Amino acid sequence: MLNLNKSIRWIGLTNEIGVQLIEKYREGLSAFLTKEENEEYASHTITRHKKRAKFEPKIGAIDYALVKYEKVIRAIIPISNDYYLLIALDVEEKDFDRIIMEKIIPFIEREKHMFEVTDGGSNK
Repeated sequence: MLNLNKSIRWIGLTNEIGVQLIEKYREGLSAFLTKEENEEYASHTITRHKKRAKFEPKIGAIDYALVKYEKVIRAIIPISNDYYLLIALDVEEKDFDRIIMEKIIPFIEREKHMFEVTDGGSNK
């Protein structure tokens, strides 16, 4: 997944309670956050996502949520009710919506079988 676009700095797979399952960095990068800080960030991100999700019946499902910081762009992309992809992009990237909607989400859809879980058939 890191090879989908040169601006992808980091990816992390997180479960529904915010536990970081896997994380990978683009080769040659210095990390902004430690592994422990990324795990704490993931936990907070999942909590915020669940609060936003309560509005889905009225405004539709979340494709992704994005935050732009001074040094990095970070996003959460729901994979299922049990798994979430967290990504970090170079802050200079202006075309983040196209990257997420045309590259990352289609990749997730193609590889969704890797995330098959029993959640009452409500996988997204």
